[in-house]
Amino acid sequence: MTETKNMTRRSFVKASVFAGLSAAAGVSIAGCMSSSGGGSSASTSASTSTASTDIESRASLTKMKTSCHGCIQMCPAIAYLKDGVVVKLEGDPDAPVSRGSLCAKGLNQLHTMYSPRRVLHPLRRAGERGENKWEVISWEEAVDDAATHIVDSVTKYGPYSFFASVGGGGAYSFMEAMTLPMAMGSPTVFEPGCAQCYLPRWSMSKLFYGGNDQSIADNAVQEIFRTGDDNKAEVVVVWGAQPSVSETAESGHGMAELRAKGVKTIVVDPNFSPDAAKADVWLPVRPGTDTGLILSWYRYIIENKLYNEKFTKYWTNLPFLIDPDTKLPVKAKELFPNFVQTTQDHTPAYVCYDLKTNAVAPFEYSAPDKSTVDPEIFWTGEYNGKTYRTAGQVYKEQAEPWTLEHTADNCWLKAENIEKAIRLYTHADDNGTVSGICNGVASDMTESASQVPLGLMGLDSIMGYINTPGCTMTQYGKGNTPTKRPLTFNNGFSGMFSAMYGIGAVVGLSDEENAKWAAGQETYAGKADVSQQTLANQLLYDRLGMKDHKGLYAWCHSHIPTVREAIATGEPYKPRVWFDMSGNKLAMLGNAKSWYEVFPEVDYIIGQYPMLTSFHVEAADLVFPLREWLEEPMVNMTQLNTQWLQNECTHIGETVSHSIPAGQVLAAVAEKLGGSLPGLKPGYLGNVTESEVKESVATTLNAPSWDELQANTDKYVPCVTPASDYFGYHQHETIVDDGLPAGFGTESRKIEVYCQILLRMARTGYPFCYPKPQEACADYSPICEYIEPAESPVGDTEYPFVLTSGRVPYFHHGTMRHAAFSRELFPTAEVRINPASAAKLGIAQWDWVKITSRRGDIRARAYLTEGVNPNTVWMERFWNPECFDASQAHPTAGWRECNVNVLTKNTAPFNEVYGSYTNRGFTVKIEKSEKPDNIWVDAQEFAPFLPTDDMKAEARTEDVF
Repeated sequence: MTETKNMTRRSFVKASVFAGLSAAAGVSIAGCMSSSGGGSSASTSASTSTASTDIESRASLTKMKTSCHGCIQMCPAIAYLKDGVVVKLEGDPDAPVSRGSLCAKGLNQLHTMYSPRRVLHPLRRAGERGENKWEVISWEEAVDDAATHIVDSVTKYGPYSFFASVGGGGAYSFMEAMTLPMAMGSPTVFEPGCAQCYLPRWSMSKLFYGGNDQSIADNAVQEIFRTGDDNKAEVVVVWGAQPSVSETAESGHGMAELRAKGVKTIVVDPNFSPDAAKADVWLPVRPGTDTGLILSWYRYIIENKLYNEKFTKYWTNLPFLIDPDTKLPVKAKELFPNFVQTTQDHTPAYVCYDLKTNAVAPFEYSAPDKSTVDPEIFWTGEYNGKTYRTAGQVYKEQAEPWTLEHTADNCWLKAENIEKAIRLYTHADDNGTVSGICNGVASDMTESASQVPLGLMGLDSIMGYINTPGCTMTQYGKGNTPTKRPLTFNNGFSGMFSAMYGIGAVVGLSDEENAKWAAGQETYAGKADVSQQTLANQLLYDRLGMKDHKGLYAWCHSHIPTVREAIATGEPYKPRVWFDMSGNKLAMLGNAKSWYEVFPEVDYIIGQYPMLTSFHVEAADLVFPLREWLEEPMVNMTQLNTQWLQNECTHIGETVSHSIPAGQVLAAVAEKLGGSLPGLKPGYLGNVTESEVKESVATTLNAPSWDELQANTDKYVPCVTPASDYFGYHQHETIVDDGLPAGFGTESRKIEVYCQILLRMARTGYPFCYPKPQEACADYSPICEYIEPAESPVGDTEYPFVLTSGRVPYFHHGTMRHAAFSRELFPTAEVRINPASAAKLGIAQWDWVKITSRRGDIRARAYLTEGVNPNTVWMERFWNPECFDASQAHPTAGWRECNVNVLTKNTAPFNEVYGSYTNRGFTVKIEKSEKPDNIWVDAQEFAPFLPTDDMKAEARTEDVF
């Protein structure tokens, strides 16, 4: 290490030269880049250092267990250090799914960790927004500046003038972004990774049956990745997901192993992804028309009686009669006033058409073999002069138009391939019994965000593919064998945030029990903390955009387009001070230009991130430096029944854990306001120290202290839950404390394929807005219905192509664009276009083209491939951090040139439940163009991104935490 090892922040600032603060960020941030960092000498130095490291014996290096955080999966990894500098990364061979593999995103952490673009000290804007002029300030100054602006705004305009955001990759804040504004007494928080990525799939599973979702990216699906003889999977449907490029080392590796074992796969994806290339059936669906394809599966399965009849009759609510007026399932006491329920009435009896008596009859909840009725699934008839249909009949009629031929025509598929996929999934042609669907982010980015997971979970349910070895909807985790009837708390988190979200109703409690719960009395669900109920409910009620899109209550997030409109218009209130906690919002928010236009309306913007992005350059007034994952202590997401350590392998500068800036700023705000906060009280966000973060990690891994965890890492990592306690099957059949089968976490204890709670939610906000109801909006559909994309290519001669997007193996969300090796492999934006379409436009391989939507235009290189439909084009969500480099003739912030979110649509129509807007499946036109200025393509151009000796020698400055 050089003499900078003992350099403090004060000596660092004193020694730095701050002339020319208008230079590019990587150069102007003193200490973040050596004076030679932008030239060829940096490349030579890095290459020599890497070569010498490769020939060193591992025995001479310090070995540390950690976990990659290059994407959502967090694969176990091993870091090797020399003199405190990480010089080598590899996968941990003990990891049960990734099994020693790391992908390009993980391996390139060396370039991310020591990037000359790192922000290592607090930065304050020294010029106008967009000029990229910064000064390094002390931590105390940064906290005071942030707190002062927040207090001034709250004092002048009220708490609702403050708001927060998160999302976009590269930092790990989640809860902090929600709790920070609520501690201030503000309801406004948003995340591009909410309604546009995972919330719809996660939340729908809680409303649908109270269980795990089908996401292959977020560790929700684990059963299919069990190893050896424990894995019973036979057919896996990958719908709108790309595990081989999104989560390459874990889910991608796991899928490769499944295929090697002979497991059949079906892939639904407009793009010929690596998973599609290996699939037994590939369905390149027209982007945004997934609901039509789903309904064709229902029609074929019902028509050919391929569903699991017994399971559908007794474990789903499809046999329930639906009231034509309320659209809700009919309860027995509504049709039979003298009906006396023989079981406890916390689980109501419903009504079916009984095949034993050929009459409408009460249908009490029980084990199938103890049922007094034989319910018909598909029935229409009259009772007391009123026509009823079963929920199954409602679904059947919805699917009726979706013949194989009609679906093929609408979705740009071949009818025989649709049929082949359905028959493989249902095992119609063999004696197999195990299949399962896993889905991805694609549907979250469309108007069908709630419809697709609702339909896909319903398919697995009518097939009985649930809680069974090898099925994707099989539950897991500690306590997977129930002893009490299941409950689903208002946000799906078992009540851990209930006071923060408003008390809410507990699904599975009776109306009487929920009234006691909201009153803070002891109930079957425990006792709710109602001390802040009035304020919590008011914040729910006033959250922007929630009246129409009440599903967002599940994560306490505002509707993003409504927040933008409030900033622009001041209605119903004007957000003025913004604390953004991760990511590049200009690369992640739909219709980026529309957000750029409202930046001047925001008085003060605070950011925190490991790097400067175009968002910080264009908008931020203050930036806190965050740790990269080689510095950040935390516990990773599980790989099966194991938990792993993400270690503090090294640490440079004044970078801090993601929760530190918000906690310190909040403490300073409280002090300036006389010792108290205007919102929800501490307990939701505290002034956490780094040592407390580490001790929390140690506790989670069952180590007595952080020091003990470091001294004996192999003893505590991984933290393993015995498989017998983690994996369980047929949980819904287990008899629990009321003498009945556990069932599922819904009101009926059945899988609610007809998702009645969506109707109640639209009308009152139930279960979130309870006991104070929200204003009603139009009903949400309780079943999957077809939605034609908001921008359809049918008849659109001006914009004839449908653009969809996805990931490549080199980047995750908005991260890694500054990592030299990743950029050498994928240097700039590409648009995949069919050769036949390209020929008509005079476009050849690697030509630069202009892609234009109704909102803007960007440039990309043409990649000609038969892997997309002639009317479809495909892009990765690219942006260009080199555009504000000092070597550029005309520096820009980099978000306009190649960023797909210049094209995307963030206006109505939105998904009804979650307000998701159109990030995929919109129409564009393509024309030949020229390479834009400021875009690097050749490998040598990325030399300024390479780690320098000064960066590798940079040490942590004085500890102010």
